[in-house]
Amino acid sequence: MRRFIILLLLATSFSVSAIDLQEAVETALANRGDVESARLNAESAGWQSTNADLWFLPNVSGQLAFQKNYDIQSMEIPGMGSIPMGTEYTSFAGISVSVPLFLPQGLSGSRMASRAEDLALHQADAAEYNAVVQVVQAFYGVLLSQKMEVVSSEALDIARQGYELALLKYDAGTISRFELLQSRVAWENRIPEAIDSRIALENALSGLAVSMGLEQGSVFTLEGSLEDRPDIHLPASLEDAQKMMEIRNPDLLAAADIRLVGDAGVDMARAEFLPMLVFQTDFNYQAARDDWHFETGDYDRNWTSSIALQVPILTGFSDIAGYNSARAERLASHASARSMEQGVGLSLVQAWNSFEASREREKATSSTVEQAEEASSIACVSYEAGTITRLDMDQAFLALTAARTNHASALYGLRISEVQLMRAIGLLEGYTR
Repeated sequence: MRRFIILLLLATSFSVSAIDLQEAVETALANRGDVESARLNAESAGWQSTNADLWFLPNVSGQLAFQKNYDIQSMEIPGMGSIPMGTEYTSFAGISVSVPLFLPQGLSGSRMASRAEDLALHQADAAEYNAVVQVVQAFYGVLLSQKMEVVSSEALDIARQGYELALLKYDAGTISRFELLQSRVAWENRIPEAIDSRIALENALSGLAVSMGLEQGSVFTLEGSLEDRPDIHLPASLEDAQKMMEIRNPDLLAAADIRLVGDAGVDMARAEFLPMLVFQTDFNYQAARDDWHFETGDYDRNWTSSIALQVPILTGFSDIAGYNSARAERLASHASARSMEQGVGLSLVQAWNSFEASREREKATSSTVEQAEEASSIACVSYEAGTITRLDMDQAFLALTAARTNHASALYGLRISEVQLMRAIGLLEGYTR
């Protein structure tokens, strides 16, 4: 696979960029559409909260009007004829100021917008956390595929060398034709595994590019190995992990905000039943003439102030329906929050158990690799000396390949269980700079 990438780069004159895990995570946070969408939603919620918090500010509006009356009513007076009751042209210019003194809808709306902003912020954090987990999984998936490609290539080379040695022994007459065919079959059986490993590596690289928010054709190399462990401090026990989760997990914080948003919705619906008190003042100039040649002296000043108490009595039962709808939505939000909390708790337990099992599996497979390497070396020497058969040596090589594969898979499982545990806790700083 590495030769293929080098030839492709020479043919297309592209430069390969080497990235480590932290750079991959930062690239994903800067390029992924779901992360950007969550951030923009949080920004929008922030502006909506700011707008709702300013409900107490006065509402100032200006008005400039010019009116022509086509039907002017008149009054008939006996002996005096017809007297018009209005003028043909009217001009109006003024300003109106409305100040809410008591507005329950404004208070409840501000509270609800603030809860919605908190919810959007925690959802943005959760989106970033999910992106980090996906990138880490894809990054270590590429490293695992690279390791599998190396193991399969080494196994193919060993099998080829074994066949060449068997061919020499056959020419010398020390082994039978049957053993020679066994060696060739063992060598050729390794070829499909090598092909599959190369294809798996290409797919893993494409998956990493997509998880980083890049095009599938992006070419890069990775810096790191499955043995590299991020600078993270894992809790010592499941109880410690649960305490950290309750404080930092963005899903739990979002669940609490969902409850608060549901409660705020009921408060907002209840506010529709309450009266509101508004102060309003109007300052304007008015003029009326039978022609449109208005002059400054035609205008008369008019300044009025009022305090209005508006009490909802009957609004077509829409307020009652809205209140009942808000109550149902509050129950739904509480149920959704409870489900989220149960899911988060389950994910922590599963992540902790997976982490504990992965650590034990990694230790066991590490010692197995050392034993398998020693056994394969002894098998090579013994076969050259003629003390074991070709089948015995092939079994030793198969055991070595299986041991290396199991160890690489165990390392991959350990790395993935670590990031899943940190995601459940709500602490992923070890994967970013």
